[in-house]
Amino acid sequence: MIHSPTEVILFDLGNVILPFNHYQIAEKLYQFTRNKEFQDSQKIFSFLFDLQKGAINDLDIGKMSPPDFFQSIQKTLDLSIPFDEFIPLWSDIFVEDRGVSKIILALKEKRRLGLLSNTDPLHFNYILSKFPVIQIFDQWILSYEVGFKKPAVEIFQAAMKWASVEPEKIIFIDDIKEYVDVAASLGMHGIHFISSDQLKEELNKKLQ
Repeated sequence: MIHSPTEVILFDLGNVILPFNHYQIAEKLYQFTRNKEFQDSQKIFSFLFDLQKGAINDLDIGKMSPPDFFQSIQKTLDLSIPFDEFIPLWSDIFVEDRGVSKIILALKEKRRLGLLSNTDPLHFNYILSKFPVIQIFDQWILSYEVGFKKPAVEIFQAAMKWASVEPEKIIFIDDIKEYVDVAASLGMHGIHFISSDQLKEELNKKLQ
């Protein structure tokens, strides 16, 4: 049997390690929104999370600090809550996929592990405080630190620079197929995440 050349495995964070739904945030903010134009959680969701124009994008790429981001959306939505109450409302949306965490623990001594995530400082600080599995990774490559979000090539290039190996020695795992395709176009091996069982099976094939 030929030993797998894989040296580095890159994991996405949201909806791979930590299932979540941004819509929860829109539903929570709806209760505190006094702007009549936004008396609809779907409108709040689109305002915040539209892939092209969403308010979150500048926060996710580090163009805006969390306090400035809050001040901006507080003004637009006319929110009746202060920043310190907004932080848990914004951040407490994650749960842990224990099956994926077991896979990460099993890989720790065998491969170098990187976390490649579109995220913001509020979410990531909350995640660090609540989910110890994140500390297992050798490196975090985060959109708000790099200045680019997936599917931008630059964030993948930042991960490859850290990995310092040929791209064919890297496996990238993400729940969004478009992002897996970008990684594959750069020479990495991709796994489109569906479930922890499916991930375990595909990793076993690629690493045997």
